[in-house]
Amino acid sequence: MSVRLRTQFRVLTVVQICLLTVTLFVLSLTVLETSHLAVPVVLAVIALLQVFALIRTVHAHVNSLEDFFAAVNYEDFTRRFTADDVDAELKDAFNKVLERFQDARADRDLQAGYLDTVIRHVPVAFFAARADGSLSLVNNPARRLTGIPTLGNIRDLAKLDDSLPAALERIDAGQQQLLRTSIRGLPVELRVSVAEIRIAGEIERLYSIENLSGELSARESSAWRNLIRVLTHEIMNTLTPITSLAQTTVGMLDEPGAAADIREAITTIGRRSEGMIRFVSRYRELLHVPETSAEDVGVTGLLNNVATLLRPSLKNISIKVEVMPKSLIVFADRQLIDQVLINLMKNASDALTDTVDPQISLAAELKLGRVIISVTDNGPGIHEDDINQVFIPFFTTKREGSGIGLPLCRQIMTAHKGDIALKSGPSGTTFSLVFS
Repeated sequence: MSVRLRTQFRVLTVVQICLLTVTLFVLSLTVLETSHLAVPVVLAVIALLQVFALIRTVHAHVNSLEDFFAAVNYEDFTRRFTADDVDAELKDAFNKVLERFQDARADRDLQAGYLDTVIRHVPVAFFAARADGSLSLVNNPARRLTGIPTLGNIRDLAKLDDSLPAALERIDAGQQQLLRTSIRGLPVELRVSVAEIRIAGEIERLYSIENLSGELSARESSAWRNLIRVLTHEIMNTLTPITSLAQTTVGMLDEPGAAADIREAITTIGRRSEGMIRFVSRYRELLHVPETSAEDVGVTGLLNNVATLLRPSLKNISIKVEVMPKSLIVFADRQLIDQVLINLMKNASDALTDTVDPQISLAAELKLGRVIISVTDNGPGIHEDDINQVFIPFFTTKREGSGIGLPLCRQIMTAHKGDIALKSGPSGTTFSLVFS
């Protein structure tokens, strides 16, 4: 269409110029060769009319172009050209371009509105800061978190903590950091993530802020409740019979010939007291956070050594080791991870007591940038009611168990900035050590 438009305009312009040239040539001849003035005057009028028509044609196209570019410049995409404004081809071309601009702006406004609605209503506090500190976007959770309804500049956060604006600006783009500060006089722990985008040639920093204090408090309360429940159970199991036996012994002091019974009662009290001392010792052991001395450890050698160590005591159990890739390396304290793996394998062997063809698999892989070491057995699995309690201190399903093995394993993994995960079902149980 544009080629046809340019061709039509050029042909029309060339024809008008040619006619004007011919008219001017004839006019010049009549002026030189005739004494009559009527003919030259008529030709001069015709020439002027041709000049006017040429100017009008060019001017009409120029005006149409000016109107079109003005509509684009001011985003007036509702403007439409008619046959009175410009010729049919140019009219159709302009109108189609403006319609496409209008559709594109409608899509852009729809996406912007959708994004704005999402950002303003996500539960995470979010705001965007320009280079001068002014905020181009602040969502409702950010206002609720800070308690500043008129939050318009990142420096306004100094009302909460003088060091908070500078602390936020020091976080590099693409990084995440924990900040301890105070909001409305209460200490909080914030997890801040920062990203950067370029808008209209200007870089803006996007901040998302999560208040972890409530979540941490809830987890701490739950942990304390579980711990207190276990401690109360263990202490009462020991103190109740001791108290009862002590009262009975006091009553036997005035009875003749009760020395043997008193001796037996005191011996029982001593034995139960020793049990309480062992319980407290295990509790102190659990509270001891291990210090790591991390180094690069070859995972293949690590698992093979643990398997070699335990095979003599697990004669009836098939132990398989599989590492992909074979050269996999983890940055960890070898002795502590040995302790974790030995503990998990002993637990697995206990679960295989009544299993036909018992098997334990030691496996490791690199998944999404993380090293994952897993210990899997083909036993009957952990009871559904016990899965959420196995990491609670002193919880155990074994008669002779202490209930501190798995909690200690979790502490060791936490010291490595990792985690331990559990998956159990009727076909077996898998404990996975996840190294970040």
